[in-house]
Amino acid sequence: MRFWVPLICLPPDEYGPIAEAADRLGFEGVLLADHVAVPETFASVHPSGENPFTAASDFPDPVTMIATLAARTRRLRFMTYAYILPLRDPFTVAKQFGTLATVTDGRVALGCAVGWLREEFEILGRDFGTRGARTDEILTVLRDFWDDGRAEHDGRFHAFPRSGMFPAPRHRVPILVGGSGRRALERAARHDGWLGMNHDLDDIERTVATVTRLRDGSTDPDVPFTVFAIPNAAPVAATFERLRATGVTDTMAAAWTVGIPDAETLDEKIAGLERFAAEHL
Repeated sequence: MRFWVPLICLPPDEYGPIAEAADRLGFEGVLLADHVAVPETFASVHPSGENPFTAASDFPDPVTMIATLAARTRRLRFMTYAYILPLRDPFTVAKQFGTLATVTDGRVALGCAVGWLREEFEILGRDFGTRGARTDEILTVLRDFWDDGRAEHDGRFHAFPRSGMFPAPRHRVPILVGGSGRRALERAARHDGWLGMNHDLDDIERTVATVTRLRDGSTDPDVPFTVFAIPNAAPVAATFERLRATGVTDTMAAAWTVGIPDAETLDEKIAGLERFAAEHL
C-alpha cells in the first residue's frame, strides 16, 4: 500500500515543511487540490454530500506548487487530487504537466475529474453541461502530445493540424480519473487509474470490481494501473489490509484533520506524519 499526504486547504507556508517531512519519512507522495475561483455563495453540493470549503479557502495553483515542492524534495511524488480538467484548454495542461514531468524526472501524476461546482464553471465561462465530453477530448490530446511530442486533432471542441510540443516527457505521465458514475469509471479504465473519494469499504470493493471488468482486454497490460481510494473507516492496519485485498494500491495518510487547516499546528501535523510512518510505512 502506498500512502499519500494531503496538502489540501492548508496554509500555503505549511506545504514546504510538510512535503520535506513526507519525503524524509518515506511517503509515496503528496496530493494537491484544485479550484480556480470559488463564488461566495453556491448551490452545488460536493460529491461527499457536504461543502468542505468556502470562497476564502486556500487553493494555491497546483502546477506552481508542484514545481516549488519538487525543488525542495528528492524522491517525493506529486498528484493533483483532483485537477478540474474541463476548466482548461488541452494545450496549457499538456505543456505544464509535460514540463513538470520533465523537470521532476517523472515524479508527477495528473489526477483529474470533470468537476461538480457549476458556479465555478459559470465564472470562468465554461459550459458545465459538456464537461464530460470535453474532458474525454482533452485527455486524448494530452496523451497524443505526451507520447512523442506531436499531435493533431479534429474533434468536437478542438481541431488543429499536426503540431509539436517539446520537450516531450521522458516518462509516462500517469492519468488518474476521479468520480464514481459509470462514465467516470469508464474514463478511468481507459487511462492509468481511478481516484476514489470517501467511500464505504463495501462500495470500494464494488467499484474496484467494476473498473477491473471495464479494463479487461481493453488496455495495455504492461501499463501499471493505480487504484486510489479514501475509505470511510478508521486509519488502522485492518482497514489498509482490507483495501489491499480489494485491489486498492494507494490511499491517503490520515495524519491530521483534513479540511480544517488550523485544527493542528504545523508541528503537530509533522508529528502526526511521524507517528503514521512509524506504524504503517
